[in-house]
Amino acid sequence: MWIVKIGGSWLKNPKLPILINSLQKFSKQKIVLVVGGGVFAETVRSVYKSIKMNQETGHILAMKATEIFAYYLKAINPNISITFKITNFFVKNLNLWLPTEILSYEEKFEKNWESTSDSIATWLYSNTKSKGVIFIKSLSFLNEEKLKLKDLQKKNIMDLNVKKYITRKKNLKIVGPEIIDLFENSTDWEYIVSKLSKVVV
Repeated sequence: MWIVKIGGSWLKNPKLPILINSLQKFSKQKIVLVVGGGVFAETVRSVYKSIKMNQETGHILAMKATEIFAYYLKAINPNISITFKITNFFVKNLNLWLPTEILSYEEKFEKNWESTSDSIATWLYSNTKSKGVIFIKSLSFLNEEKLKLKDLQKKNIMDLNVKKYITRKKNLKIVGPEIIDLFENSTDWEYIVSKLSKVVV
């Protein structure tokens, strides 16, 4: 099983349906999607800044925003299995996790603006029997074999809390829009994963 995190910025990418439908063809590979909140989360941040609201409440609402994106993906591909449980990932090969029900009560998960969907995906990776986590961003990482997590954080490509949720497993990969070409040119999941940039923690 692999955790695949799709950045919220993909919400505005016209190739989003291609990305989602391409994941469906890997029928022998269990995939669990975690998504960002995109414009929905930005709305929460805007409201947070304009009214009296603590960070924990704002964070929980931002997690809810990711779930709006999740149901939009379900509309694109009805074969996606949406669940809030982390023991329900074996119903179908393509699953999508809704984090609010579990993480809003998880004491060890920091509920602040530094725990974005990157952290959510990493937490899920560390708390399941998954082989690794792939972060699909909007920036290209072509010809980058390895990238340091701290450098990605300095550039605001990855959130600042990610490392807090990494336990013994450290198989983190990152890729940009070039993932579409990889999916279109190969049906070998392991080969595709081998072509992605490694995130060095």
